[in-house]
Amino acid sequence: MGWRQWGVLAGATVLVACAGGSDEQVVVRVNQTRVTVAEFRRRLDLERERVPVHLHAMMESADVQKRYAQDLVRREILLQEAARRKIDGRPAVTDRVQQVKEQMILQTLIREEISEKVQVPAAEVQAYYDGHPEEFSRDRLRAGHILVQTEGEAQQVLERLKGKEGFEALARRLSLDKVSGAKGGDLGTVERGSMVAEFEKAAYALKVGEVSVPVKTRFGYHIIRVTGREQRPAAPFAEVREGLTQRLVGERQQAAFEAFVAGLKQQATVEVREELLPVPAPGSPSALPGPSPTPPAPGEAK
Repeated sequence: MGWRQWGVLAGATVLVACAGGSDEQVVVRVNQTRVTVAEFRRRLDLERERVPVHLHAMMESADVQKRYAQDLVRREILLQEAARRKIDGRPAVTDRVQQVKEQMILQTLIREEISEKVQVPAAEVQAYYDGHPEEFSRDRLRAGHILVQTEGEAQQVLERLKGKEGFEALARRLSLDKVSGAKGGDLGTVERGSMVAEFEKAAYALKVGEVSVPVKTRFGYHIIRVTGREQRPAAPFAEVREGLTQRLVGERQQAAFEAFVAGLKQQATVEVREELLPVPAPGSPSALPGPSPTPPAPGEAK
């Protein structure tokens, strides 16, 4: 309705508000609907929650509140017309209203049970930083890898390396990563945060010249070799404090959330009939009435 555009709420048509009057005095009337001083203030305060703090003072001005009153008139006129057309009873509307209601209820529950209760004190953030220097190291590695599909293949690569076959030659011949494989497995400089977590953790645990055991990632199994390391100062605490705090809070709140749900689940009677899934979409062949098609027996033509 324009109410969100605070910067243009000037020069509005005058509608006298009952400032300083009784809570029962009516500020806005549309047919049989009345908005009293108390209700007007309540609605205005709800709007305050949706706008930046620096605009709160503007909302107390007569011009802005007159404009808001006009917005309430337009809103109520439209709502009454929608009610006349019985739009509020349509399934598409009631279903969406229920979804929004449920979402607000859940957000309130999680805020009260998790967000407001589970935090990480500053001393614990500092302690984590001090106890995990490797996470904040800015060291850089030069590494290579041989990527294969299965753990068995990775073990075979290790055996061949132990048999003195060259890492570069095996990478060119066997690695599924053809880009690095063409360079003898060389990945160049590996900085923290640039590789998948499992690969990075394994690589940074190696000394120069060492070769890893098979490391599983979503790409397959890697045999990693570190060929160089550049020592660099760690990121200072002041630089990482905010991000680290957010991460630790997020991890702790996620754990608290999972425990909260698990506890509620133990107290509930739950049944999930997976044999009924997936539920077909309306209009799909499996959703049409009639007998379900019989799958062919083994050996029959499909």
